[in-house]
Amino acid sequence: MKEILVGVYYFAGWWREQPNKWTTDGRDWRTDYPDRVPLLGEYVESPTLEREIEAAASHGVDFFQILWYPQNKPDIHPHLSRLNDGLRFFTTARNASKMYFTLEYVNHDPFSLTSDADWDAACVEWAGALRHRSYLRVGGRPVFKIHSLHHFLQQNDGDVRRVAQRVERLRRLMQSAGVPNPLIGAGVMATGVPKGDVVAPFDYLTTYMDVPNLPQRAEPYPYTQLLTMAEEAWQRYATESEKPYVPYLPAGWDPRPWKDPRASFVLPTREQWKDALTRVKDALQKHDRLGYPRIGGRQKAFLIYAWNEYGEGGIVAPTRGEGYMKLEVIREVFAGSSGQ
Repeated sequence: MKEILVGVYYFAGWWREQPNKWTTDGRDWRTDYPDRVPLLGEYVESPTLEREIEAAASHGVDFFQILWYPQNKPDIHPHLSRLNDGLRFFTTARNASKMYFTLEYVNHDPFSLTSDADWDAACVEWAGALRHRSYLRVGGRPVFKIHSLHHFLQQNDGDVRRVAQRVERLRRLMQSAGVPNPLIGAGVMATGVPKGDVVAPFDYLTTYMDVPNLPQRAEPYPYTQLLTMAEEAWQRYATESEKPYVPYLPAGWDPRPWKDPRASFVLPTREQWKDALTRVKDALQKHDRLGYPRIGGRQKAFLIYAWNEYGEGGIVAPTRGEGYMKLEVIREVFAGSSGQ
């Protein structure tokens, strides 16, 4: 396995049928933001995934961290099952052996697994994915993440003992299904470092994405403010966290297509993106608490937000506006990168 693993979050919420994520208030926002239209496929379908795997693997991306959504509340959305098309089409892709993937259980509202039966059923389903030949293992242990530690605590009645029991149940069910004891991570915010019993059941911590608390304005804020927030989080967790921390790196944040009320930021230029990747690479070399834990040390790794959060502006996938710029720079900074 290479010295530094490059992971990118993968969101599968792009389908043809209405209602879909390309439409806001009845209007297809691709008309207003044509630069964000992806080049490899506008919908998460089998041919799209195969093209994306080819592009990512050939530019030094080692794994997709695929977002997984519970299916226990079918009335949430008429196309709820499509949110797991990323997993479905990756695992059946003809070229899946070219890179790895991991799963991230998305548990923010309204996606929760509060009953023991729902939790056990999800664990069994996850175990099936973790047995796939392309599932990422570090030190022989498959990597898994629960999206939000805060929400997981809430969904377990604020009881840290119940959190620990759920995590232990996950481990036992995995092992009974023939899966080695997984590396289980929890999602945390960039600010503040949770400690004590609430983090004790987990093997590592990481962040999906975080944004400075700034007022929305007509002119987006500089990308450098996003990067500064992330960089401060790497430093904070590297020196204060009781658990190893996998750094996150924002590829952008501008959710105006979805009319999100939060502040927007200018998407990075090529030079800014290269600087961001260089900074996270340097941080991984400097701090021995950054990365996945393994016997005798750690596996250096980081996660980029995101491959295809087109509505929010977290985009690494090739688009009409950027072409292959972000992938080209990943390959440049992490020269010699290769997938599986």
